[in-house]
Amino acid sequence: MKINESTSGLVEYEYAVSKGVDIYDGKFFFQSLQSSQLKSFDYEVTTYEGEFSSNQKSGNWVFSDKKMKEEDQKFVSGFRIVKPATGNENRISGKFQDGKAVGNWEAVKQDFITSEVQDTLFFIESTFKDNRLIGLFKSRSKSISIQGYFNADGYFQGDWEINHQTEDKFIQEIRTYEAGILKTYKIVIDDKTFDISYSGFDTSESRDEGQWEDYSLEEGYFKILNLVDLDIKQSVSSSINVSINDSHQKGNEFIKNSVLAFSHNSGFDIWNSLRGSSPLGLGKFRVKKFEFTTEEKQQIKETAENFEAIQSILNEFSDNPKVEIGKPAYEKLNEVELIFNIYKNELNQLKRMVEVITSDAFEFVNRDEIYGKIWPKLRLPIEVTYEFQSELVTKSHEFPKVPERNNFDLGQANSLIKRIREDVDALYGDAKTIFKAMEIEKSLSNDEKRLVEKKDKIESLFNTESKENDFNNYHERYSELVLKLTEDSFNTYGGLKIDEKKNRIKGLLNCYDELIDFYIFLKDLKSKNERLDVAYTKITFNPYMMVDMSERIKENIYEAFDESLKPYLFKKLSDDFTCESVDFAMEDINMVYQKMLELSKRDTKQEEKELRREKNPEAILSVLELKLKY
Repeated sequence: MKINESTSGLVEYEYAVSKGVDIYDGKFFFQSLQSSQLKSFDYEVTTYEGEFSSNQKSGNWVFSDKKMKEEDQKFVSGFRIVKPATGNENRISGKFQDGKAVGNWEAVKQDFITSEVQDTLFFIESTFKDNRLIGLFKSRSKSISIQGYFNADGYFQGDWEINHQTEDKFIQEIRTYEAGILKTYKIVIDDKTFDISYSGFDTSESRDEGQWEDYSLEEGYFKILNLVDLDIKQSVSSSINVSINDSHQKGNEFIKNSVLAFSHNSGFDIWNSLRGSSPLGLGKFRVKKFEFTTEEKQQIKETAENFEAIQSILNEFSDNPKVEIGKPAYEKLNEVELIFNIYKNELNQLKRMVEVITSDAFEFVNRDEIYGKIWPKLRLPIEVTYEFQSELVTKSHEFPKVPERNNFDLGQANSLIKRIREDVDALYGDAKTIFKAMEIEKSLSNDEKRLVEKKDKIESLFNTESKENDFNNYHERYSELVLKLTEDSFNTYGGLKIDEKKNRIKGLLNCYDELIDFYIFLKDLKSKNERLDVAYTKITFNPYMMVDMSERIKENIYEAFDESLKPYLFKKLSDDFTCESVDFAMEDINMVYQKMLELSKRDTKQEEKELRREKNPEAILSVLELKLKY
């Protein structure tokens, strides 16, 4: 049986059949034994024990949650060898009638050592009627105890006394409720009473603004009380002020944990996780709600989104390693960093303001009474001074204007956060432009390293004193042109500004690649010429001389190519030797050689006739139906 996402175990129950459906009816027992996820314990054990009547919880019920660490020693119990355990147990016991909590209930947390109770960490007792808390409520731990009352409708009622026992003093809180409405709040420290109030938190039903609503602990009642600072009517020292605020927070937490302990354990609803009962009524308050207008809701939404964006940008900037890398070279990064640090220093005040404004509890306070308390007293300068390249630089900066305290409201808060967001966005935009430039410069640096390597390779390949085995007369012919083009283009690039270099580097790298390819192209020309020579030569055996005789075939075509077209192509390239012409020339020359191979294999009587004694390269190209790219 599965109780929740993390708890499943074995169940034993009695049942009846009603209209063909099994229903719980009689004794019920559930136990889950699981390995603990906590290092301090070995096992976690969850148990339910009680009875059902027609699928409804009935009679006495006990819930237990144990965290246990197995001890080393063993002992015999009956015909079993068992081990004692050390750990703690949360146990809740109470009674149900027709699925509703009734009668006396108890919740206790105890420490165990070797399976014996060592200490009671807290003990809670109260009464339920018709599924809601009524009457006296008591809770105690070692350092704090509570006694209070719920009226017949389940509202907090009368004096709730919270006693704190510290190392050096006894502190008592007295919170007085009337049908769920907090009427007065006092704290007694060393027999001196301090009257406490909450700004914007209404304690009187006589005022017309707002509407009164029931509010529970589960819904976040204490979030409302914690929303703003306490107002202490008497003058107090800083140490007393700390004690009052500390006791207030601890009292809130202890009340909440004590009351909810009857039904909540480790984040899940104990009794609602199992069928047969309604949610327990764990006390109610009455609070006045001041509903947001449509405009206020939009302002709150914008405030939350903009503040989150501000935090994200400030963190993203400070975490970027390019900031420190770029500061020595880029003055703007130093300015942005300083302005962002100013905003960061003010974030705590802004965060407090935003937390109040965006809290669900904000709708339950009279906002006009607390705006002055959450007004951010920002210290934004009119100019900034930072260091750049060992010199101090002072510049003015238009920070957002902070609204006056007596003129502060939700609209002003939203406007302030929005203006800060706009300023931060603009500055971060400047920074990102620099980051992008740094990336480009890094890439440029890598590209320039490659450029030098390619230049060195070209100079090595085309050096007339090259020791490369495949250096031939074609390489020698073009060596001076290649080396001059390489040197001139490199020197021209070196004289460019950084932005121009960024635009030219890729093209120059491609050019040097073309020149390296040109070396291979020239190397392969020798074999291409030999292949054409073979293709246009006919070998016959002369029986009279007993030798093979070679004869040039398609002589007009071959001579037109070899004596006119080929010299023309190479001269044309020499006369206009650029990166672009080299690329096109290699394509054109390869095209011509390929055409010559094709012509060697087919009937070319017409071409031979037209090319007889033809010396004009343009005419030859026309006959061969070739069109050059350069």
